[in-house]
Amino acid sequence: MNVMSKSSRQIHKETFTTVFTGLLINYPLNLLGLYICIDVIGMTSALHIGTTITAFMTCIAYTRVYIIRRYFYKRLGISENS
Repeated sequence: MNVMSKSSRQIHKETFTTVFTGLLINYPLNLLGLYICIDVIGMTSALHIGTTITAFMTCIAYTRVYIIRRYFYKRLGISENS
C-alpha cells in the first residue's frame, strides 16, 4: 500500500533539499559574517551585527531557494509561466 502520493514525495524532496542546503550554507556563512563584522570591521553593537548578517543571509537564502525551486520545477516539467 502506497501511503504517500508522488506529488507529496516530490514536495518532501524539495523541502528536504531546501532545509539541508540552508544548513550547509548558512552556518559557515554566519560564522564568516560574525568574523567580518566583529574582527574585520570592528562592530560592537549586537543590533548592528545581527541586522547586517540577517540582511546578507536573506539575500543568499532568497537566491538559494529560487535556484532550488527552478530545479524542481524543470525536473517536474512545470512551466515557469504557470
